[in-house]
Amino acid sequence: MKPTRSLAGPMLLVLAALTAAPGAAADPEWTFRGRIADGGQLDATRGPGDSIHVVAGRYYVLDGTGAVVADEDRGDERQGVMDFPPALAVGDDGSVHLVTRHGGSFDAGHELRYRRRNAAGTWDLDHALGTPVPRNYVVGAAWAGAGSPVLLSSQGGSDVWGTLHLWEEAGGSAAASGDLDGIWRADTDARLRGHGGTVYLVSGRCDPGGTAYFSWGAAGAGLRDRLAANLQEHTAGTGRRGFPDLHVDAAGSVHFLYGAHQEVYYNRYDAAGTRQLAADVRVFDGLGDWHLSTGLGAVAGADDGRTVAAVALRSDGSDTAADSDLLWSVSTDGGATWSAPVDSGRNTNGGEGRRRPRLVALGGTFFVFFWDNEVSALSLATLAVATDADGDGYPSDVDCDDTRADVNPGATEVCGNGIDDDCDGATDEGCGSDADAGDVADAPDDIAPYDDGAVAPDDGTAADVGPVLPVPPDEGCGCRAAGAAPKGAWWSVGSLLVSFLLVVPLRRRRRRARSGEGGSR
Repeated sequence: MKPTRSLAGPMLLVLAALTAAPGAAADPEWTFRGRIADGGQLDATRGPGDSIHVVAGRYYVLDGTGAVVADEDRGDERQGVMDFPPALAVGDDGSVHLVTRHGGSFDAGHELRYRRRNAAGTWDLDHALGTPVPRNYVVGAAWAGAGSPVLLSSQGGSDVWGTLHLWEEAGGSAAASGDLDGIWRADTDARLRGHGGTVYLVSGRCDPGGTAYFSWGAAGAGLRDRLAANLQEHTAGTGRRGFPDLHVDAAGSVHFLYGAHQEVYYNRYDAAGTRQLAADVRVFDGLGDWHLSTGLGAVAGADDGRTVAAVALRSDGSDTAADSDLLWSVSTDGGATWSAPVDSGRNTNGGEGRRRPRLVALGGTFFVFFWDNEVSALSLATLAVATDADGDGYPSDVDCDDTRADVNPGATEVCGNGIDDDCDGATDEGCGSDADAGDVADAPDDIAPYDDGAVAPDDGTAADVGPVLPVPPDEGCGCRAAGAAPKGAWWSVGSLLVSFLLVVPLRRRRRRARSGEGGSR
């Protein structure tokens, strides 16, 4: 007679499954990659084929692993600590569009140049963007579909207030396409991005009690008027507001980040320009004093539209935020809530807000480009976050198919569809074949297919322990039919527990029958 096996082990496994939090993801993983490029100010964006394009003192292309695959002398000459970044846009066709600054000074203006690298990889356009004017150091570029890219430059007056100029490249020259007044101050920043034929603009006016701005408009004639009409004001927090950033993800969601007094706030817009969060969400606070004491950060969203990463600078109190800790935070619910900020262990120079980091998202990996005080150049780090592309509550590191909401560890196995619905590594398990769930199932149970009613010997294998429960006739194979509504994970685990409690006494009776301890069956 075989010794009776204890239920303690299986019971503990079942109870653990009942109490485990479904969909729990691994913590985000920060990895410092090291020095990546010359220069101090930069722009970076994603291109076709999961390429990453960067412009600083030179122009670079990185592959999806972060390795530099192109390094070309088409960079920005204004890379001093008090200069603003150059601008970069990449078309769906692979064309690259740069706006860089050369020579001059902030009060006399710089020479601005537009440069194009066509889809074949050849630099074929290089011409001036207007003429030098005072404080024209803030520039932008946006690709919004086939045709001319939209470009931006600033102009300041005798004080810090100024104007933003819009331009269109016209096949070898730049054509002015309108001005925007009252939304920019010289000490802050403005940025453009394009997606699906729409141009998005962010700007800031970081005077005391200032405002951060977001706007959008369809590219083409009349863009300036559409941007002016769609202007949205953001005034969370207190004090000066500005130093905005934006990112348009693959789903068309626009992620908007800006600074207030020692704080950074977030909101999100859909592709039609509708604000998605009723109130701006504070992501960072306690970021320290500097000359303007406005939070400095950057943002990007993953392809799933719900996973968002942000970084910010925590100043040590220096006038220009020259010695700042680089912090990061992550949201997995579209920016509604955020993780507690984490110090990356890297130090950066904020350059009075002009040397802010940039983020680029590839899937659930966020590439962080920043000025690194330790190497006096630009460094790269990555932040890997498990995404939930199908929105079923199970992130990609536990979901075996993150493109289908009906396939996850909490789903019920569907008979006959050839899919591992519940992510347990098996397909169509327990679906009533003659092999059933082990040799106990050979007993007649009125569930087709069944055989001659012979009771197979109890060989003590794991296959002898398994559910042998009658099921209603309309359920057929004992699990839901293809197309039926899925049952919850807790029902499935509860059924397993009941099965253990019913099957083990049956096995004991069978053993007693064989050994003469009990009556016949």
